[in-house]
Amino acid sequence: MPLNLMDIPTANGGWFKPKDAADAVAILLEVKQFDRQRPTPNGPKDSVLADVTVFKTPESLAAKAPEVAKGQRIEQTVLARDLETVVGGAVLVTVTQVPPSKPGAHPAWVWKQVTDMGIRNQVIKYAEERDAAIQSAVADAPSFD
Repeated sequence: MPLNLMDIPTANGGWFKPKDAADAVAILLEVKQFDRQRPTPNGPKDSVLADVTVFKTPESLAAKAPEVAKGQRIEQTVLARDLETVVGGAVLVTVTQVPPSKPGAHPAWVWKQVTDMGIRNQVIKYAEERDAAIQSAVADAPSFD
């Protein structure tokens, strides 16, 4: 029987900070879990647990050298709710701020879908090569049966 290696969703990747990824060329979000109104020290919040791969520059995208955070928490309300339907899947986005709709309100962070086919193809190729390397490593692992 082949080994079906899976990751346990854990929040060891810290918290997603949109400001740190605002200038990124592409962000690959692999959503593992969505929790509605998860208890936090600041009151209940919608929360997403995801593996976050950030390509900060065109050079890091070309070199296939992103910053990867496995099990990162996303708790900004709009960002988390937009990912509710993506659990078990992935999206390719960037993050940007939109001006507030009411005077005195703070600008909101929102996901923006990556539509540039060149960037999309590079990220998809990166993900395919990463997954192939994982499958190869699992296949090369010794069988103890």
